[in-house]
Amino acid sequence: MLRNWSRADRIIQIYTLGYIKLVCTFVKYIPQAWVNYKRKSTEGWSISQILLDLIGGVLSLLQLIIDVSFQRDWSGITGNPLKLGLGNISIAFDLIFIMQHYLLYRPRADAQNGKDDLESEQPLLGE
Repeated sequence: MLRNWSRADRIIQIYTLGYIKLVCTFVKYIPQAWVNYKRKSTEGWSISQILLDLIGGVLSLLQLIIDVSFQRDWSGITGNPLKLGLGNISIAFDLIFIMQHYLLYRPRADAQNGKDDLESEQPLLGE
């Protein structure tokens, strides 16, 4: 079946899969950002994965810049919109998560001191 397809048809399919990946990458970040916003907390997940994802996005864009600089054709940056889009979406959401974790929804003092929520609450019945 694939033998009957022209080279152009295969390239179109590859680009289509790339754009599907771009949309999935965009959509996958939205629920976590929304949950963090609604809870006003980033408790329960690790920021280290976000930092690694940020490094990956920066390195991907850096590779794109290095490639076009060696070719001396700066139009190549927009010539690969999928790579440019994936890197930018990843970096944008990672910066949102970093701001949520370190600036907006910092851990409470009780959580930093090692106290659980249950230990810091008043008992229901007086002692």
